[in-house]
Amino acid sequence: MPTTKNVTLPDIGDFDQVEVIEVLVSIGDHVEENDSIITLENDKATMEIPAPFSGKIKSLEVKVGEKITSGDIIATVESAGTDPAEEAQPSTEEAEPTAEPSAIEGLKPESADKVEVADKPISVETSPESHASPSIRKLARELGVNLSNITGSGQKGRILGSDLKDHVKQIVTGSGPIEGGVEVVALSRIKKLSGKHLAKCWGEIPHVTQFDEVNIEQMEEFRAHQKTRDIKLSPLVFIMKAVVQVLKQHPNFNASLDESGDNLLVKQYYNLGIAMDTPEGLIVPVIRDVGKKSLIELADELAEISTRAREGGLRKEEMQGAGFTISSLGGIGGTQFTPIINSPEVAILGVSRTQIKPVWNGDEFVPTATLPLALSYDHRVIDGVQGAKFMSDLNQVLKNIMEILL
Repeated sequence: MPTTKNVTLPDIGDFDQVEVIEVLVSIGDHVEENDSIITLENDKATMEIPAPFSGKIKSLEVKVGEKITSGDIIATVESAGTDPAEEAQPSTEEAEPTAEPSAIEGLKPESADKVEVADKPISVETSPESHASPSIRKLARELGVNLSNITGSGQKGRILGSDLKDHVKQIVTGSGPIEGGVEVVALSRIKKLSGKHLAKCWGEIPHVTQFDEVNIEQMEEFRAHQKTRDIKLSPLVFIMKAVVQVLKQHPNFNASLDESGDNLLVKQYYNLGIAMDTPEGLIVPVIRDVGKKSLIELADELAEISTRAREGGLRKEEMQGAGFTISSLGGIGGTQFTPIINSPEVAILGVSRTQIKPVWNGDEFVPTATLPLALSYDHRVIDGVQGAKFMSDLNQVLKNIMEILL
């Protein structure tokens, strides 16, 4: 006699809620044990949840975009409980677990090894980085198609049956572009995560950027003097100390918006995020209590943490808790750039390479070391006048080295 059972989300580890990005079955579909029924995604991975037993889908309790947690009901499945052979086979009236394979009309997997375009056979490789359901991956392998060459049109770049169909048609008819060799390079995990975060920040925050150039002649003279004592201090440590002094005058810049976007959380401490380039991509470790540390202490800590960042040795907590971020390209070049605010923070300072420019002193033009700065701020929190005042005050502190040393 048929029985109806609930399919619940099993324990998936240390995640309170995970988003459903794809439902792979429909009501009425027959599923076998271990057939995938939904796909979940969090910040770290994509995972497919299999059916714990075979039967017919009677109801679906989740939909794309919902967030679910362990124990939530995903679907109900009717198990025949009589003839195992009958249970293992879907009826002719029932659909396959996904309709995607049937979208490839008239294409026989057996003939894939005979299809050639421009005397080059179709690649039989499939990339694990491509987002596609198991049924699409299986069909792609049978057809000899490299999923890495397909741009998915589904949610979050998911490769659908129609995408695979169109790609194969282009190959068979020779209508696809032939442009020479192309190397497929998978993005690192850090670049994928930071890319999503930066796109979200750029899309949701109304950025305004204030530019300025600072006379740093005193700073450069002081740095040169310290070098004679075998003490190497980069401009960044001076900038960090100066930023903390100015944040004390403009506390709304050392803040973040809460999740509702209605409240500003003003920090009573001065932790600075410092953007760093690593072989795996951009990361932002946090230097804590900057105002309480000397220039030499900051230089030593920056050197130590940048080494561990390049080696992938930073802990998660070392990249949390900043109130303001600095992104310095001074060691690389460029005259100016617009830094993207690191949400939920409300401001970020961009630093470019020091330049020697002729500056009028009242009597003549004098070669002067100038530092290009760019302050991006969230216009929902900070208006133009506040942004200009912050930059003006920072200019004065950096211009007068005694402001930092005292």
